[in-house]
Amino acid sequence: MANVVVLPADPWDRSDVTVGVLQSLVDDGLLRPITDPSRPEWMAPGGEPEPRPRDGYVVSFVSFHERGFGLPADRFMRALPHYYGVELHNFNPNSIAQAATFVAVCEGYLGIPPHWELWLHLFQATHTTRPTGMTGTRKATRTGGCTLQVRQDRLNLYIPAQLTSSNRRWYSSWFYLRNDDGGLPPYTGRVVEVQPEHWRYGVPSEEQHRLRPLLKALERLRDRGLTAAVAMTAFHHRRVLPLMARRRRLFEMTPDEPIDGIRMSAAPLSDEEVLRRVNEAVEGRQKIGGLSPFPMRPTPGYLSLVSCVRLQLPSLPCSSPWPEPLFAFVVFCRG
Repeated sequence: MANVVVLPADPWDRSDVTVGVLQSLVDDGLLRPITDPSRPEWMAPGGEPEPRPRDGYVVSFVSFHERGFGLPADRFMRALPHYYGVELHNFNPNSIAQAATFVAVCEGYLGIPPHWELWLHLFQATHTTRPTGMTGTRKATRTGGCTLQVRQDRLNLYIPAQLTSSNRRWYSSWFYLRNDDGGLPPYTGRVVEVQPEHWRYGVPSEEQHRLRPLLKALERLRDRGLTAAVAMTAFHHRRVLPLMARRRRLFEMTPDEPIDGIRMSAAPLSDEEVLRRVNEAVEGRQKIGGLSPFPMRPTPGYLSLVSCVRLQLPSLPCSSPWPEPLFAFVVFCRG
């Protein structure tokens, strides 16, 4: 941040989360129920002024789960903090919403697993600070210092994804979440004080041609009315948290399959509740009638765009953000 002095962060805000608040998330299908009281899936703070999680727990926020996050984390979600060198609490609700929407677009509309190179091509991380009221100074933040957003010069390559500019003191709604299998970086209270150079890195220009079929497919989806609000509507209707590990990806789901490991609930959500969740995440007031221009895969009537051949890649080096081998896809856009 050129010519700007970043001052140290203020202390944490005391959490306003109670057991009742977290149980409401469970009832709403946004948080797993407690199955092991000796090592619960989640814990409410006990009045401490700042997070002090047990070993094996991280700090999460109520709004993260409302935007599509859950544990155990999906491979894509596990990759994000490792690649950007941050912890879960360094993201903010819009970062989580962008990542969840991207996963839903890849799985539910392109018909492929989340595509890392496509993500790097379209998105970047930026350093978020707070104003101080003094010219030339900003203040670091305890939470949300890493914002994931669409690159300004690539807005026309992705679907419309204007997210809310107000998340109503989301940073006061922190609680403890069991970090299953250590998939996310352990909590250390890290504060992002400077923006690392690699946050702006994308796909090398000589390799970008491989993304053309996917970008062409995104263009067709955008022309047919796909937006972030539409994708959110679809995954909420399916009772899926896109950033949570699942037995089936969105394009593999069938209506008669057991929900265990796939959906958070078998109970359908009302259109009103889906609309409420979407309107809390996106800019502008949406209307339910305009949020289903065409179905998500594999529901009959989906827009068929992409064919792919799965090719296993060699094992990646330890420095890779992915904890296990990836798969490449030879992609062809139809039409």
